[in-house]
Amino acid sequence: MLRAGVHCDLRNMSQQTVAVIGAGTCGLSMLKTLREDGFKVTLFERRKQVGGLWAYTDDTSMTTALLSTRALISKYTCGMSDYPMPDKYPSHLTSTQFQEYIESYAKHFDLLKDVVFGASVKKAFRTKDDTKWRLEISIDGEAKEEEFDKVAFCHGYQTQPVMPDYEGKEKFEGTLMHAQQFRSADDFSGKIVIVVGMSATVSDIINNLLPVASKVYMSHRRGGYILPTWRNGTPLDLTITWRRRQMGAFLQRNLPGVAAWSADAGCKFIMSNIWGKLDPAWRILPSPPITLSIPGASNTLIPLLREGKITSLHGIKRFTGPRSVELNDGSILTDIDAVICGTGYSANFDVAPFLERSRPQNYGGPDLVRLWMNMFPPRYADSMALLCHSAFGKNNGFSFNDVQAMAVSNIFRNVHPLPSLAAMKARIDAHHEWLAQRWRLEAPGFDPSAVRTWEFQDFLHDVAGTGMENLGWGWKGWKFWFKDPKMSYMMNNGIETAHAFRFFETGKRKRWEGARDAIIRVNKAVEVFPLKDKTVLE
Repeated sequence: MLRAGVHCDLRNMSQQTVAVIGAGTCGLSMLKTLREDGFKVTLFERRKQVGGLWAYTDDTSMTTALLSTRALISKYTCGMSDYPMPDKYPSHLTSTQFQEYIESYAKHFDLLKDVVFGASVKKAFRTKDDTKWRLEISIDGEAKEEEFDKVAFCHGYQTQPVMPDYEGKEKFEGTLMHAQQFRSADDFSGKIVIVVGMSATVSDIINNLLPVASKVYMSHRRGGYILPTWRNGTPLDLTITWRRRQMGAFLQRNLPGVAAWSADAGCKFIMSNIWGKLDPAWRILPSPPITLSIPGASNTLIPLLREGKITSLHGIKRFTGPRSVELNDGSILTDIDAVICGTGYSANFDVAPFLERSRPQNYGGPDLVRLWMNMFPPRYADSMALLCHSAFGKNNGFSFNDVQAMAVSNIFRNVHPLPSLAAMKARIDAHHEWLAQRWRLEAPGFDPSAVRTWEFQDFLHDVAGTGMENLGWGWKGWKFWFKDPKMSYMMNNGIETAHAFRFFETGKRKRWEGARDAIIRVNKAVEVFPLKDKTVLE
């Protein structure tokens, strides 16, 4: 194994093959990075186009953004590290615009030639001599098997719907469905609908239902933070800088109690500042700690509650008849036509049946999959990665895809050394104990894919060789500040953009020569904020 920092150019040795599964931004970034680093890569995508969930489909077995969906983060903080967002797009892209951006990215880097569409990977297992991975694949309905040296599963976090198992559901004669199946409000014209949850997806569905449905309820078991995408005429995500993120990471690492209190206090302040006084009957607050439950994002849910256009309900306890529902507070509704559950997703590990699972003591949640750093099967960390199991681990969606891809490539090509198998297993055991503590604190909203954000991101930045340690208070940070004070200030305190991940030369990945100009351009573009005309805000 090569020591860290030493380049391994696979073009000078027998070219290794890699299968990448999924053509969303994660998979396309993985394809591009691995190919640039000398691997022969084939990407398998079950859809007929790239874009992942942003590529709208009528197939209800797949998760898709709706045609009405808009991004929750602004174009200034998302996008790929070496492919800037075009100026023509608005601050928050529509699903169609996002898919167009992803398509243009794939075409710009000539990625489509290595993509097999209509291909669904069913399972991965080792060959008899334990030297390669064999994939069971269905391509346009035809079953095939192919072998690869390495595999990267990039099929997404939102593939397997989590559906509540309500008591008495067989009595209900109306529509009971998961949000994954929702495409159009036309089927609910004139009907009384309960939408379960308070997520961005729930907000999107409710906004589609309101013009046609007779009545819309929002059912939720507990409170939760609901944050807007704008604050005082500025996209909310622009307030997060690298400096603030590192300060948060320092507190999470050294003073977790202070970090948790600060995060909750910040969310409460934003909600008070934006929404004002909330009606206690809505039960939006109190919320579980943000460190234990991801907040929702919506510009409309609170205003709709305030205007009386939707009604807040307690959680559903059971179905009691063809159209009747009993809630957790004992009340009964007898005229319900449909229940749509925006109850989230879980990682799909059916594709990797060899994965081991375990259960820590004093834990009553689901079995926990044994992945080192929530990504790598410890025995096969040098040849398989699963990028579908790390809640809280990514900052601003798109912007972290390239970091993950560079990290996986550096491990696959031995640029970054792996710890021993025993050390990886010990790390997994410790992580599972941490998850058990979270379950004991907040069982209803427990997510088995949770990671310590600071730990997960620090690990991937180190393995990827982004050089972000050149920003901050360490000696490397001061050295960069003396060398280039204006750029240092901008990258620390300006817009947090993915272009920063390709700015520094570290020897562990390719530096993008356009990074400096792109960073300056993004920071220049946001000088238009705050906007005075609130009618342009989504």
